[in-house]
Amino acid sequence: MSPLPAAVPAALNDKRSRVLAAIVGAPIAWAILNAILPSGLPLGVVLQGVVLGSLTGLSALGLVLVYRSSRIINFAQAALGSAASFLAVQLFLVKGWNYYVALGVGLVVAAVIGALCDRLVVQRLFWAPRLILTVATIGLAQILAAMQFAVPKLVGSGGGFGGLQGSFRTPLDIKFTFEGLVFTGAHVMILIAVPIVLLVFALFLRSSAVGVGIRATSSNAERAMLLGIPVRRLSTLVWALAGALSALAAMLSAPLVGAGGEIAGGPSLLLPALAAAVIARMESLPGAVFAGIGVGVFQQAVFWNTSRSSYVDVFLLAAVLVALLLQRHKLTRAADANTAGWATADEVPPVPAEIRHLPEIIWGRRLVLAAVITGAILLPYALSPSQISLLGTVTIIYGLVAVSLVVLTGWAGQISLGQFAIAGVGAVVTGDLVAKTGADLLIAMLAGMVTGMVTAVAIGIPALRIRGLFLGVTTLAFAVPLSTFFLNPANFPSAIPTQVDRPLVLERFDLYDEKTLYWFCLTMLGIALVLVQGIRHSRTGRAMIAVRDNERAAAARGLSPTKIKLAAFAVSGALAGLAGSMHVIALDGVRAGTYSPSISFEAFTMVVLGGATSVTGALLGAIFLSYAKYKLSGGMQLFVTGAGVLFVLLVLPGGLGRVVISGRGYYFRLVARMRGITLAGPGGETGATEVDLASISGRLSAAGPDPLAVPEEGPGPRPTGRPAGAG
Repeated sequence: MSPLPAAVPAALNDKRSRVLAAIVGAPIAWAILNAILPSGLPLGVVLQGVVLGSLTGLSALGLVLVYRSSRIINFAQAALGSAASFLAVQLFLVKGWNYYVALGVGLVVAAVIGALCDRLVVQRLFWAPRLILTVATIGLAQILAAMQFAVPKLVGSGGGFGGLQGSFRTPLDIKFTFEGLVFTGAHVMILIAVPIVLLVFALFLRSSAVGVGIRATSSNAERAMLLGIPVRRLSTLVWALAGALSALAAMLSAPLVGAGGEIAGGPSLLLPALAAAVIARMESLPGAVFAGIGVGVFQQAVFWNTSRSSYVDVFLLAAVLVALLLQRHKLTRAADANTAGWATADEVPPVPAEIRHLPEIIWGRRLVLAAVITGAILLPYALSPSQISLLGTVTIIYGLVAVSLVVLTGWAGQISLGQFAIAGVGAVVTGDLVAKTGADLLIAMLAGMVTGMVTAVAIGIPALRIRGLFLGVTTLAFAVPLSTFFLNPANFPSAIPTQVDRPLVLERFDLYDEKTLYWFCLTMLGIALVLVQGIRHSRTGRAMIAVRDNERAAAARGLSPTKIKLAAFAVSGALAGLAGSMHVIALDGVRAGTYSPSISFEAFTMVVLGGATSVTGALLGAIFLSYAKYKLSGGMQLFVTGAGVLFVLLVLPGGLGRVVISGRGYYFRLVARMRGITLAGPGGETGATEVDLASISGRLSAAGPDPLAVPEEGPGPRPTGRPAGAG
């Protein structure tokens, strides 16, 4: 028998040393914290943290499992089991079902939802860049959150969608006190169920053929395919397991935490599990569970000593940053290969040289621009004052945030899930200057832009070391504490401008008039668009595109990727700060939850809908989102925006901006035919991208007749991108 490779004993010794260090270090850490914390750290608080942290560990386990299988950050992990959890609660309370039966139904429904997510979305984007598939999980999260609103109607309760979660009592009639804290049957149920689930899960992965296949796929999907392992079938199973783990965590926690203030599965509720998964390097399944327990103990310790849970989010941000920076060398290799950017988004092609000089082209462009500007100016006359505010001013502000994301994500290739948080910083600075110092509004807005720029650059500095998908994690981790802690009037009552009176602009224009405010914001948007278009056609804009497409090639040609990325963050932050400056005036102040992380998710959603590289598309996406928010509410709004994201990714890459490009190309061809001119271009006579119905039909059936079949190796070109699990 050949001896084991030298790396195997070393790895075993390293794992044993980490386990030994954890066993020895845990009591030492407790003794130190118990001594230095103001209120100490009683063992009862530790036990409470272990109980709740084990549920965080289950969600983190699902995150790591999906990442190892698909090499994506699953932002829908917390939402996968939320609807199933609400269904189980409603069946128990409204229909009177047995607790264990309701629990089992919830687990089965969550597993089915996870499997459907894989079959309908993940399989169709199997060969897409990992960034595209990660964005798809944001759309899935919105759709799954929308399903929560439908659960009460489905079971006939007709009430709210989560208010009775605290009544989801376990059948264990137990109550005892330990170190000053009261524990009930819900705590005992968690202490019994979680170890059993983890033990069964570990045996399944180690002993069963399916478990071995999942482990092989997570190591190297391409090699697993060559060995005949059904990678896509196993991907479906992985997503089903992730959904079941999410639902189990939600159902077991329901008797303890109740409904909460946010839709289950939202960004704030995802952050603890995401932090635990990152600490576990997105690779170690046992590490994710233990990290989740550590996060739970930390949460309870902070709450015990401060009585404010918002402090936890700040420390989770620090934990995420430290963990990612320490692991950057390991994560960079996967990020380079798996985040090919917005390769499917269309750049606007130039006007063909053959018709560029024709009056139909020159005047056509001028007439379209004049019509758009005239329509935007005259819009308030067709709306009521409330409609002007909700459909006009808010749309402009959303559009400005969307344009800032085009610069950062579409042009520079840097994902950001905290853009509205940056806008919130600009809003606070502008509001304070106007309300407390009486500063001129234009000067205050300039200060808001500078603050937004500085904040974005501060976020961008870690981006120089943390690439691709994990930058989305850091920006989300930044957005959560900014909303719950820094922009919370309860924490900083003197710093947050809760009431801002609208000032006179240039001592003449009264912004209390909704039409005047709309025109003022429209003017700011117009100036911003002119500046952004100038940047796009400058050397800096071309350098951003070059770094996005191929960073190493750009560096070889003398460009500095570091400077280019920071420049993109600076421009994007200034635009977001300007949007926040207008937002605080439109809302007459900053309230708690005004800049919640879910709004940043929405901002990223509208950019994907419009087309990440297109300014015109981004504005269309902002119009779509604001109209959806105005006409729809609750679950229907979430469903429409989430479904829109998936439609764009699956069927219409390039978003609404691609439709505009298609219409533009059709007009060019029409003019050329009328003039008898033949256009030379990649499409023969087209010279521009068009929406091809046959192509769309092909995308709708992209998975082929058997999406689970392993593709045969043979001659011919390989699909672009990397398969799930490659890295």
